[in-house]
Amino acid sequence: MAKSFPLIVVCLFLTVPASAQRTFSTDILSETFGFDKSTKKSVALEDLKQGCEYRDCIPSIDNPKFVAIEDANHVADDDLVLAISLSGYKRAYPVRILDQHEIVNDIVAGIPLAITWCPLCGSAVAVHREIDGVMTEFGVSGVLYNSDLVFYDRKTETLWDQIEAKGIVGPLTGQTLQMKSVTMTRWGRWKAAHPDTLVLSDDTGFPYDYSKDAYARYRSSEQLMFPVSRNDDSVRPKTVVFGFDVMGNKVAIAESRLSEHEPVEWNNNGEKMLVDLAEDGSVWMSNSIGDEVYSPVRLFWFAWYAFHPETELIQ
Repeated sequence: MAKSFPLIVVCLFLTVPASAQRTFSTDILSETFGFDKSTKKSVALEDLKQGCEYRDCIPSIDNPKFVAIEDANHVADDDLVLAISLSGYKRAYPVRILDQHEIVNDIVAGIPLAITWCPLCGSAVAVHREIDGVMTEFGVSGVLYNSDLVFYDRKTETLWDQIEAKGIVGPLTGQTLQMKSVTMTRWGRWKAAHPDTLVLSDDTGFPYDYSKDAYARYRSSEQLMFPVSRNDDSVRPKTVVFGFDVMGNKVAIAESRLSEHEPVEWNNNGEKMLVDLAEDGSVWMSNSIGDEVYSPVRLFWFAWYAFHPETELIQ
């Protein structure tokens, strides 16, 4: 069972700069996971930065409860939510809850999914929880890579980087999890478009106060809490972008560029692609005849660039 996660860990993230050294009584990589130089990996262990004392220091929600819109008194219209629509089923996950859990192990339309959120990178990713035909749960590893959430699966204890959904340390290194489109939008916008949405309840089983925006100061600052492998100052590091990978070609579209009324055009090796913002806040890319559709990862510019330095930026 996951240990309780005191708010002091959030405060640590918000007050210690990336250049500072943190020390912990437990080395998660070697003492908890048993990783060493012989472990299969695609990322050097020294590039994984420990962020808290123990694995699952930020506890995932493994038995989520949901309420109907009329009972969702814990979410204000202007609050951010992660939202998913799958085979007619709609779910919304308030970010203020995810700030203190980062992962919800859920089942949507019969499909086991992990809804993941990294407050430090502003990144929202949904992945299948079935690996090689076996269903698993994901938990917070307690280490970060390029300031991004690294989660682990509780079946093989492989570490996965969230933004690319790739195994980076452990038995399944090199494998990629299947991703599902997830939208980050304002609650009022999503519920107006999807009145049948169910909402993650604040009855999580943990004694947390979800009314506070724990990362407001972090988002408004220029400071990163953990080092990244590369930087680019084309725009403010925490500018929100939507990153697309189209057959290996990368582009980031600044959120401020998007409008419901005018698609953003991107020239992908001579093919015109259109990026649209829907009424419910979802974003997608299609080719000119609409027969190919791509979903983005929503995140901060510094995080997209750290993983995809070859990217184009449209702002």
